[in-house]
Amino acid sequence: MNSENELKLAIFDLDGTLVELEHEHFTDQVSVSLKALGMHCPSHTAIRSMIDGHDLSPLFKDTKQERAFWQNFDEGEPPPMRAFEQSINTISNILDRGMEVAVATARQESLDDIRRKLQHTGLLNHIEFISTFYETSWRDKIEQLTLVCAHHGIQPSESMMVGDGPGDMMSAQVVGCSLRLAIKNGCTPLESILQYQPDAVLACIGEVPKHVDEYSKVKLAV
Repeated sequence: MNSENELKLAIFDLDGTLVELEHEHFTDQVSVSLKALGMHCPSHTAIRSMIDGHDLSPLFKDTKQERAFWQNFDEGEPPPMRAFEQSINTISNILDRGMEVAVATARQESLDDIRRKLQHTGLLNHIEFISTFYETSWRDKIEQLTLVCAHHGIQPSESMMVGDGPGDMMSAQVVGCSLRLAIKNGCTPLESILQYQPDAVLACIGEVPKHVDEYSKVKLAV
């Protein structure tokens, strides 16, 4: 295989990709924050439906109210992270293929906090590098993915990205990751992901090694 086509690094998103989404907690905290600000608070089911549709705008009368909400949003203490059933095996299989593994998350938490929250999942036994949005002004993962590749001393074309959101696929496309795999999480509208033309849409994290092998076979034949 031409070294330019060889995958050397697998970058994974965290929430919705390696660990379960915390939508119930977020729903509760949206309710808490609305009530604290004296805003109208719809039912729990209605808020959850908006969160699943990635659109909370119906909660607010105008942009001023929406801005006030996010400035005062109380995140609370999220529940312990829960790794998906096949996350550890998937990462282990990727490592067995001679690749390095990194996590790129948009969480705005320090590395120490992320590691503390991941400790009980067992993922840290396999993950080499984690990058967060902590103390950055990033609005997407473009700069983050570039720096992750630079940290590993590789070109973006030697990397792959696995994520569950349109931002993951857009950033990986712009940066130039050679393989981009999207995970269906049941919440993000599929159309919003497909607009960035991922190489494949997976039903679960356990399908990743198969697509890595298929990519390698195609590139080997070139």
